[in-house]
Amino acid sequence: MAFWMDPFLLFLCGLAISLVRKKLFFNSRIFAPLLFSVVILLFWVVSIGMFCNLGFLEWAWKGCGAQSGTEWMINGGILSLVERGSSFSTLSPQGMFLSIFMFVLYPLYLWLGIAAGERLFRTPLGSRPS
Repeated sequence: MAFWMDPFLLFLCGLAISLVRKKLFFNSRIFAPLLFSVVILLFWVVSIGMFCNLGFLEWAWKGCGAQSGTEWMINGGILSLVERGSSFSTLSPQGMFLSIFMFVLYPLYLWLGIAAGERLFRTPLGSRPS
């Protein structure tokens, strides 16, 4: 996960939550909020853990070709905004603010995916015209 890909992944997770809710748990009022909480918690643990270079996630950023989790979260394998092996402690105050702001926006991306999925899957899936 990286800052440039997390919004897309969260949006897609929101679509999936809406689809599963529609197909399996139509009358359940706790399914979507419960899964929303689980997905956000998972994304925050992994993303913030990588951003802070927590050792238990070293396999993840090394597997992506980065030397640190901070480097992977900010550069995401395609940008070069920070130097290889950078740590969050070397970021400027503006860079740290933007990073925290991205984490704060995660629930919004997931909510937008759920809202889009609710509109997209409003009619019965079997009766959609081809």
